[in-house]
This record gives sequence, structure tokens and C-alpha cells, in this order.
Amino acid sequence: MTEECKPLDPTAFGLFFVALVSLPLALAGFMNGMGIENEIMAHVGKLLLLGGFFIFLASYFAYKAGSNFGFIVFGLVALGVFYAGYDGGDLYISLTLGIIYLICLIWSVRAHTLKTLTIILLTTALVFFANGCVVEYGADWSWLFLGLAAILNFAFNLYLAFALADEKLPCF
Repeated sequence: MTEECKPLDPTAFGLFFVALVSLPLALAGFMNGMGIENEIMAHVGKLLLLGGFFIFLASYFAYKAGSNFGFIVFGLVALGVFYAGYDGGDLYISLTLGIIYLICLIWSVRAHTLKTLTIILLTTALVFFANGCVVEYGADWSWLFLGLAAILNFAFNLYLAFALADEKLPCF
């Protein structure tokens, strides 16, 4: 198999989709937090449903590739993203999901995964904590919290996805 045709790492596949669903949340968070009129959240639910499905596929592909960590973590992320798209979220469900991602963060540290992946688990937990705050309080600070958490999640996911996909960027 030539270098150009080798299969894409299923982790990179999943990270691209997590980045994809994070960016509109970041934009909505910043815009809503600053009182800028927008309709992002009116449409993001459908993207989250589709994104959750593709993240689930990344989980399946990680399973097929023998990655227990990728299988479980992408499965959990797929569930959270799909749920957020289906229902919009709830304070206590969002807190529960955030806590689960923090537990995965501990597993990531113990398994000596890439530091970037551990940071992604932190930012993912923060996105769900922020989503719960937005749903419960709807205050400007909660929207800005969502914007900050989601833009960090977007940036770290996109960086690691590219680093794994092209194998030329350093993985930290």
C-alpha cells in the first residue's frame, strides 16, 4: 500500500468530527454571551445528531482496530453528542457526562496516552458542564463558558486529528 493510500487512523476520524461539532457551539457561545443575534442553536441539534453518528462510527472503527481506549471514549462522546442533539441537554445529565469524561481523563493519564488527548478529555468535560449551565441558567457567563470550552475543544481536536492523519505534525 502506498503512503498516500494507507488507511486513516480511526482516532483521527473521530477527532475531526468532534472538532466539527465543537466549532458551532463555540460560535453560538461567544455570540450569545455577547448578546449578538444569531440562529446557530436553532440548527445545531441536527448537526449534533449526525456528528454523534459519525463519532459512533469512529468508536466502531477503533474497536475494529483493537483500541479499547478509543472504542470506549468515542462511544461515550458519541452518546453525549447525540443526546445533546436529540434533547438539547439537561443540567444533571450534562454534569453526569462531564464527570464521566473526567473519569476517562484519569484513565488517559494512567494509560499514558498523548497529553493532547488528556487535554481534549478535559475540554470535552468542560463543554458538557457549560452546556448544563446554559440549559439551566441561560446567563451570558454560561454562554461565554460554553464558547471558551468549545473553542478549546475544537482547537485541540483539530490539531491532534491533523497530527495523527498526516503524521508530520508532532503529537504531544
